[in-house]
Amino acid sequence: MAESKSELRSNLGRIVVFSIVMTLLFFIIRHSNVEHEKFKKRLTEETIGFATRTEYANKTTHLKYYFYLNGKILSETKIDGSDETLINKFYKVKYNPNNPEENEIVLDEKLEPDSISLVKAGFTKTKYYIYDAGVTCKYIEHSKWK
Repeated sequence: MAESKSELRSNLGRIVVFSIVMTLLFFIIRHSNVEHEKFKKRLTEETIGFATRTEYANKTTHLKYYFYLNGKILSETKIDGSDETLINKFYKVKYNPNNPEENEIVLDEKLEPDSISLVKAGFTKTKYYIYDAGVTCKYIEHSKWK
């Protein structure tokens, strides 16, 4: 009989500890979600961003992107399971007008902006040349948005 009471107390103690851990976990997750929603509400402005590359560090993938604001380039890293198909494409970036370092790239769909919207977003078209050594032995002019 004594062993059953100690087993009962032991099981009751485990249940109480498990309940406390689960309650704490619930409140931590809820707090994190509330903070993320507050962060998203502060992102009221939108612009165009360009995804440049992915980097692998510390067993995570980092997507590097940049956008312009008031003639100044702002660079950011999104830590996600990004893949190579996202790079060299334009996406919508939401940012906080009071603190532009608070921003988020929206990867749901890539943008196909026209040249006017890219210029308004701060991008410029630059020319570069590639030497065609094997066929024409001339420099071939190309351009890209930066």
